[in-house]
Amino acid sequence: MDFTIEKGATVLDVKHLFTDMFKGLKLELFKKAHEEGESSSAKMRVFGTEAVSDLTAVALPLQLNINADMTVAEVETAFEEQAGLHVQVFRKMRNIWIETVQTDNYTLSKQIEISLSSTSS
Repeated sequence: MDFTIEKGATVLDVKHLFTDMFKGLKLELFKKAHEEGESSSAKMRVFGTEAVSDLTAVALPLQLNINADMTVAEVETAFEEQAGLHVQVFRKMRNIWIETVQTDNYTLSKQIEISLSSTSS
């Protein structure tokens, strides 16, 4: 699927687009990258109405090919390498959002499956 970050897009626009495409998952953006297998510092999280163009040197609009068969690690790497954005995928478990750090090797579809099964119990 094409994940398009439009010129003039805000952080919220990117977050909403990701959640609309992948129910039960969300994307958070950060000022600095995290190491593989580690979580991102909450102090580095970017909130709200900031323009994506202020966070990256990559020209917008930009299309990323993101699909449910990709692992979390592949998605995070694609955002880093192709969009210059530092992201972390979160999965909804019951009523809370958790970082997928321990399951970065799972595909987005597997993460969605886990999220859905946690809310149907």
